[in-house]
Amino acid sequence: MTRKIPTHDRGARAAAKASATNESGGPADHETSSARARIPNAIPHGWLDRLLTAVVDLPLLDGEPAVVEAAVDAIAGILTGHAVGACFVRELRSGLREQLVVKRMPEGETEVQSGVDPARLFPGFDHEYVTPIPEGPAGSTLHIASNEDPLDGDSSATTHRLVDRAAVALGRALGQTRAIAALDSRNPDAHALERRMLQADKLANFGQIAAGIVHELNNPLTSIVAYTDYLIRKAGADGSIGEAEDVGRLKRISESATRMLGFARDLISYARPSNGARGPVVLHDAIDQAIAFCEHVLSDADVRVERRYGADVLTVHAAGEQLVQVFVNLFTNASQAAPVRGGHVVVTTSVMAPPRGPRHVRVVVEDNGSGIAAEHLPLVFVPFFTTKRDSQGTGLGLAIVKSVLENHGGDIHVESDLGLSTRFVIELPTTR
Repeated sequence: MTRKIPTHDRGARAAAKASATNESGGPADHETSSARARIPNAIPHGWLDRLLTAVVDLPLLDGEPAVVEAAVDAIAGILTGHAVGACFVRELRSGLREQLVVKRMPEGETEVQSGVDPARLFPGFDHEYVTPIPEGPAGSTLHIASNEDPLDGDSSATTHRLVDRAAVALGRALGQTRAIAALDSRNPDAHALERRMLQADKLANFGQIAAGIVHELNNPLTSIVAYTDYLIRKAGADGSIGEAEDVGRLKRISESATRMLGFARDLISYARPSNGARGPVVLHDAIDQAIAFCEHVLSDADVRVERRYGADVLTVHAAGEQLVQVFVNLFTNASQAAPVRGGHVVVTTSVMAPPRGPRHVRVVVEDNGSGIAAEHLPLVFVPFFTTKRDSQGTGLGLAIVKSVLENHGGDIHVESDLGLSTRFVIELPTTR
């Protein structure tokens, strides 16, 4: 729980009281005390490992209160049986200072509070150790308290060392958090941009893992196809499988496994980094492959895809995997914008013959989803722009779509009626 306390000059008084506590409970400079000298490298490795992990995971992008709360939680997780707290000061934009207190009680203990004294956060405990937060705001302190551990003298040297190191790490983390906040104030989009980049990197790593899993499916699927085909041939040769229904079941197994195998191989080819090599690509085949990749996404969203292919549309000069990616992104977007029931996507292809210049193929992908607000239409192809929740997108999909199409000499634009439909119109030069 975090409480805000009016400060005035309380920060200076807190530092003075913390200093007095150090003088009564142990030397202020713990690293040079005789007690420390007698216990070299006293911190258990397990404690240090957990502290290091906690420092790496501190939420620097979420502000100082979140950082302090995460640090206090981590220390409480290491020093079980101790109460852990922090009193830290931060500067407000108004020029005033604010003291915040974060406290965590050990399991089974209840807090006894009589007044608020930043130098004595746990008056209900017999013993309390206080250390300043180096590099932190003036008057900021880290506290541990216990009824069993006296927290002074040689017996508590290990605990002191851990808390002192945690205080140093917390002070540096708070400094980094303030630096990030200062950057954000100069560039309000920096914070959101960094979050989008982190999410994009996470999805890229997940994609690599998924591609590896699909690759591992190839061998068992190949075996299933081979053995079912063998059994079907054997049944036809010697009648060893007497029931026609059993042969029919084997054929269905073979057909399903063959379909899965083809899908797995196509997915591996799609996930493999593209060398950018271009050649004739049958446009309708690329669209069909993208629909196959998105089949489960479309099915889960109850979206039906209708193909309205022009008879004269043949091939385009393109990198096949990149063209498939264009339509995967468009179908994924359509499924996410679809109504709860009755989602519908229509894919229409035709050939345009302009008065001058090369012929172009025109592809329209239209859905009956939620649409796009007029003020957002100019931004849909801007990298990292998105109106989706963080878990649904990075804001990179449509930027990639536009980049791929422009690199192929094509173009894309969007039309939308908010609450009714969205149309993405693609133009690409055709090979004939």
